[in-house]
Amino acid sequence: MGQKNIGHQSGADLEDYSLGRLDSSRIPAFEQHLLICQKCRTKLNAIEPYNFVHYTLDGPFYSRITKLRTGNFLARHWGRTLEGGKEFRTRKGATAYLLRTFPRIFPEHVCTPRCGVTGESAEG
Repeated sequence: MGQKNIGHQSGADLEDYSLGRLDSSRIPAFEQHLLICQKCRTKLNAIEPYNFVHYTLDGPFYSRITKLRTGNFLARHWGRTLEGGKEFRTRKGATAYLLRTFPRIFPEHVCTPRCGVTGESAEG
């Protein structure tokens, strides 16, 4: 292991964190590292090209695309009582899926100024 990589998060851990699969006992230290490490935040943002939150009557509802280490893209929605998603070969397909399915889940939702891009994502 090279000295320059000590302390940085691995691609596998960044992917697991993005997908909500990182072991819960590791999350506090992982998130603390992200607060101080621009390199790891940049790597995380690079695999999360779409990261959006809607504030619905059911509470916050998230939509995210994660670029997987396989090169595919996982588009997923989740909230307090619902989680689901689908894998795509292209970012365009993943984005279209999120934009098509959210209004089907919450047809009554009207965005407010609180709804929007989370973190440092480039798209919303």
